[in-house]
Amino acid sequence: MGYAHALTAAQRQRLGDVAELYQLPDLRAAPLDGTLRFGLLADPQYADVEADVPANLYYRHALHKLPQAITALNQQPLDFVVTLGDLVDRHWASYATLLPLYDRLLHPHAVVLGNHDAQTIAQHLDDALPLPKSYYAFQLPGWRFIVYDGNDISLYCNQHNGDDRQRAAALLADLQARQQPQAQPWNGAVGATQLAWLETQLIEARACGQQVVVFGHYPLAPGYSHSLLNGAQLAELFCRYGVRACFAGHDHRGGYHRRADTVFITLQGMLDGPSRVPFAVVELTGETLRLRGWGGEISREEVYGAAPMASRPG
Repeated sequence: MGYAHALTAAQRQRLGDVAELYQLPDLRAAPLDGTLRFGLLADPQYADVEADVPANLYYRHALHKLPQAITALNQQPLDFVVTLGDLVDRHWASYATLLPLYDRLLHPHAVVLGNHDAQTIAQHLDDALPLPKSYYAFQLPGWRFIVYDGNDISLYCNQHNGDDRQRAAALLADLQARQQPQAQPWNGAVGATQLAWLETQLIEARACGQQVVVFGHYPLAPGYSHSLLNGAQLAELFCRYGVRACFAGHDHRGGYHRRADTVFITLQGMLDGPSRVPFAVVELTGETLRLRGWGGEISREEVYGAAPMASRPG
């Protein structure tokens, strides 16, 4: 369990306070009342820049949107909260402004690093140190939670990441030649080492009788312009092992897909719009997933072993 790749001393020193994004959530010993509940938010994407009004992107508004979400989540009985990537949009100094807002969160916090995070961190490392890998797992009794790193094989990698950047470029070129919708330079992929680690986690969870929930930044299924470059491969793997749900961000419109008894849900982006603050609370029992959405996020209820049920705006 834990991180597959811990930060080196040099990376930790260079990252300073941002190194906390690579820490495991400090979970309690068991779910609060025997029912698993966690909060989700995606893409605050703060930057101290003017809004792109035609694109509906309001970068500075994270400074009042995120506290609203945190206040509401603090009022819920949650086991942890996950930010599904892109805490900032650009500029290393953005983290110094945004991270103190998370100090108000009363629940354990698990962080997924998005493509904008990877780009900002990579620029700060300035090709002097490798872009850190950020895939890890944590658990509560009966449950295993897996976070995959979609920046593993990406154009954000540098010379200290071995041939990861070259492999990303080759994969992107192949997908572009085949006119695949996810063939976009802002997307990344999961490499062979991480894929093997993911399957090991799934095998161990099955042996332990644990149910699995997965978190990542890049959506996996179905494939479209904001999907992981090799998302279909991960989706097949997670469905084969009966993963309960996969949650992602990146596509600010949100999304939903169900394949057999595995649900793929993409959270709406907090960045979009001047005032909307989308986030969600998920409750999981043995047979049911309930997602309650706020701020326009879609509320859903899934009964495993049955057809999908109706959803409604939060």
